[in-house]
Amino acid sequence: MAPKRIMFIRHAEKPGEPTDDKGVAFDGTPDDACLTVLGWQRAGALAKFFSAPPLRPNVVFAAGEHSGKRKRPTDTVTPLVDLLNASGSVGFIKNHLKDDLQPLIDDVMSRTGTVLVAWEHKRIPDLIGLLPDPPHVPRHWPDNRFDLVWILDHAAGGWTFSQLPQLLLAGDRTTPIS
Repeated sequence: MAPKRIMFIRHAEKPGEPTDDKGVAFDGTPDDACLTVLGWQRAGALAKFFSAPPLRPNVVFAAGEHSGKRKRPTDTVTPLVDLLNASGSVGFIKNHLKDDLQPLIDDVMSRTGTVLVAWEHKRIPDLIGLLPDPPHVPRHWPDNRFDLVWILDHAAGGWTFSQLPQLLLAGDRTTPIS
């Protein structure tokens, strides 16, 4: 058993990147472990972006929090999960910590359909490398790119790889990561 499609996104904009904006919790209270206002805008836009086939996930994974830190991956996909659960149900798995790479991939590979993974960008190439017969992907996800989806489609003998620009917010780019 394996998913037919796995999509990877990095969490939305965080404090200090790409501006000096501060982080805020969902209720607006200052919290630098959370997204910036721009990040919350992206999280809301991603809900609509991923809500229809062929991008609609059956299950969403987000890096779990550790002692109240690292809320950004969960914050990024919570609006999507809320939207999907209003019209059906979607699994939301957030019990893997950011460095639990092999357990995460084992869990992803036990799923079917379409899977979305929101993770820290520096770890995404390593995650993909743990897949059986992984495709070649860029080794470095730039710190200033919040606007891409990496898509892996299951194919005979492995996975195909493509990059989809989100084009959701002003400043989003169409160029892939090389």
